[in-house]
Amino acid sequence: MTTLTIRIDNNLKTQAAKQAEKLGVPLTFIVKTALINFVQSPKIIIGEPQEIIVASDTQEKMDAIGDLLV
Repeated sequence: MTTLTIRIDNNLKTQAAKQAEKLGVPLTFIVKTALINFVQSPKIIIGEPQEIIVASDTQEKMDAIGDLLV
């Protein structure tokens, strides 16, 4: 076991800790999980999400599939 020291904005740390607390897990668990996911699938996404425009008939099919999965 080792210790990892990172520098992040205090506001970010506070918000992350609150979210982790809502889930009932320590912030350390969140960071470990993120690192494990990165090792297993070495990719990162940087930037704003893209908005995807879907035709109405395609959206209806996607909604029907979503209903089946719930």
